[in-house]
Amino acid sequence: MVAWIVLIGPQYMLFAEDTETQSADSTAQEDHTALATWQQTGLPLMQAYCVDCHNKDFQEGGLDLSPFETLDNLSAAEVQRVLEMVQFGAMPPADYDTPEIDERKQLVSALEATLYTSTCDARPKAGKVTVRRLNRAEYNHSIRDLFGLDLRPADAFPSDEVGAGFDNNGDVLSMSPMLIEKYIDAAETVSRQVLVDPDDLPELSRDVPGDQLPIFGKPAIGRFGGRFLAPEEFAWLDLDVPYEGEYRISVRGGTTSKEQPPMHVAIYDAQGVLKAFDQLDYYGGGGSSDSCRETIELTQGSHRLYFVPTDAEADLKVGETKFQQLDALTDEIVKETKAGLGKVNKPDDQIRWQDHPYMFRSLQVSGPRKHPASAYPPAQFQICPHTPPRRDDRYQEVAETAAKNLTPLMRRVFRSPVSDQDVEPYAALVQQATKEGKSFHRGMQIAVSALLVSPRFLFRVETPPSDTEPNEFGDVPLTPHQLATRLSYFLWSSTPDETLLKLADDDQLSVEQLGRQVDRMLKDPKADALASEFASQWLGLRNLTQHEADQERFPSFDDELKSSMARETRTFFLHVLRNNLPVSEFLTADYSFLDQRLAEHYGVNYQGEGFEKVSLSTTPRRGLLAHASILTLTSTPTRTSPVLRGKWILENVLGIKPPDPPAGVPDLDETAAADDNATLREQLELHRQSSTCASCHRVMDQLGFGLDDFDAVGMFRTKDAGKPIDASGALPDGRSFNGGAELGKMLGETETDALARTLVKRMLTFALGRELTPDDRCTVDEIVAKGKQNEYRLADIVSDIATCRQFRLQTITTP
Repeated sequence: MVAWIVLIGPQYMLFAEDTETQSADSTAQEDHTALATWQQTGLPLMQAYCVDCHNKDFQEGGLDLSPFETLDNLSAAEVQRVLEMVQFGAMPPADYDTPEIDERKQLVSALEATLYTSTCDARPKAGKVTVRRLNRAEYNHSIRDLFGLDLRPADAFPSDEVGAGFDNNGDVLSMSPMLIEKYIDAAETVSRQVLVDPDDLPELSRDVPGDQLPIFGKPAIGRFGGRFLAPEEFAWLDLDVPYEGEYRISVRGGTTSKEQPPMHVAIYDAQGVLKAFDQLDYYGGGGSSDSCRETIELTQGSHRLYFVPTDAEADLKVGETKFQQLDALTDEIVKETKAGLGKVNKPDDQIRWQDHPYMFRSLQVSGPRKHPASAYPPAQFQICPHTPPRRDDRYQEVAETAAKNLTPLMRRVFRSPVSDQDVEPYAALVQQATKEGKSFHRGMQIAVSALLVSPRFLFRVETPPSDTEPNEFGDVPLTPHQLATRLSYFLWSSTPDETLLKLADDDQLSVEQLGRQVDRMLKDPKADALASEFASQWLGLRNLTQHEADQERFPSFDDELKSSMARETRTFFLHVLRNNLPVSEFLTADYSFLDQRLAEHYGVNYQGEGFEKVSLSTTPRRGLLAHASILTLTSTPTRTSPVLRGKWILENVLGIKPPDPPAGVPDLDETAAADDNATLREQLELHRQSSTCASCHRVMDQLGFGLDDFDAVGMFRTKDAGKPIDASGALPDGRSFNGGAELGKMLGETETDALARTLVKRMLTFALGRELTPDDRCTVDEIVAKGKQNEYRLADIVSDIATCRQFRLQTITTP
């Protein structure tokens, strides 16, 4: 009651008291109804099948079920533990009276109703998300989308902690001193890569004196270093051009006699096409010379230019005239010429101009005159569209210009509007840098570095405005920019784009608009992050990188194959998502996406390039269960594991968490020691003879055996230890199947509800960045119920999650 007075003021005290009274009455009525329902439905079943081993006097496994008679003093954890055991089918054990399938379902429903005592009509709290930093993937993607470069600086960060199955959980994303140092290093590196100082861009500057100028022929070298050329001789120069653009060429030289008419210097490119020409007169003796300057366009890369003396009367046409002696310059001549540079010397008066009528004293090449846009990073002119004026080599209006650059940038980096007061300290950094003699662009780099270590970039903070009043449940809506950020990091694991930010600026992110944005964003390639970040963690694909297989048994298993395996599953997930297919496709699809390497592994005839959709209708493979990635992850390095495969199906398809194994249970290898020739099924039969193992393994093993016709790296097989494979098994409800194809078909026909609920719970956990609580159960129910009306189509589920209350609101108080 006091909290309400503090939050909304005395004028609402009477309303608060009425609400509190009504809430108390409502809660008491709900509790009474829940108890009555439990005593009518769940308690009789528990008494019939469970309490003999779990009562006040005898507590098998340390579990006492007597508090369930009245539901007094029961914690949610205790109810959850019993619920999981009943769902799993491990209890009661097989050698005791066990409930029928319908009875087990009835008991599960009653336990769920007990666990979630608040009804959906009571509108449970939306939940609170811990302030959390960007994880490594989110940091990398944000840098990429802010600046247009996939730099991946966070690959050098420490690994992220995982909570509730995902590495975006705010409760476990800690901030260590080492990580802070990494942030600082990354910010400095990124700032220099996304914004360059034009003064630091490489330029071409070659000044080649005559005695170092390679000449085709046998030129003479005068005392002043000039190269004297005979007719038919020419010079050439090899250049490494850093950027496409205009380059200035200066040629010093001339004719060697006043009696000789002026010469033209024709400049040809490597293909022998005339690029430019100009006139040189008599060089004058005594070391003086004429000069000419031309500008030519060069592309980036290696170039060879030819400088050919020509009579001034020659008919030269740029772009048309061809150099006829191009083929005369062989590689051997080039090598010999370069080796003899600077070795010959004659006084000028001993050189006959009739024999050497032309002279080159030096060649200079510099540029580009202006660096092209390709010389700059993609975001260069978004970060720094304005530069301050200069007077007497000093910058003017630095802070004002910096602020004009930083304001739109900071809005994108901070994912929210910024004020002049927000911008001012960062503009001051630029001004201080210029006062210290640094360039304006270097000052902007310093400011960008500072932005990238700001908490407003590194953390996703969802603090409501100070004047926000919560509803009676302590919930407030996210601000438009918080909602835009939550949506973008859900679908893209990255920062909002301009479209989202503009909608947030205009307060236009209604539920209907959110749905439209989900449709738009899922079509964007950035939505691949839902596969790499969500699906890879939900399905366990990230563990594949570290998985090893026995090289003697599986010599073809290598990093390339592992990469293809993981990509198949991610591509398949995206196909279901972007085509809005039913989630049953995950279990029943008779196709997949293969490259040549994986097709060979599957024994499928495929001659395409890259990953393409390939029919598997004539093979025993159906859905995710037959993907090599899943089959490999649920195996040991030397053999398959029906236990791991059954556990994977329970957790990721049926949404049932198996209990932890009891202490002191022997490994399967120890159990199998009595018979080295036993098949894996026979070894597990021995293992299940232990009463402590039987109850769990009879559920997991039966599911896992259905996939035993695939080996430890996902290849189809028909024998194990020289004996025919027995891939028969049964679902927890007793229905039998034989082989992975039948298992997938059966699960797809009857367990789609369970798969959809599992998927919704996992995806909502990922979308919110926190572990789900009992208050989230009603939201899960609503999304599942709505999805069922249209076959649980995946993109629709994503949209329903993005528009649900839990996603759009947050809890800030506890009424």
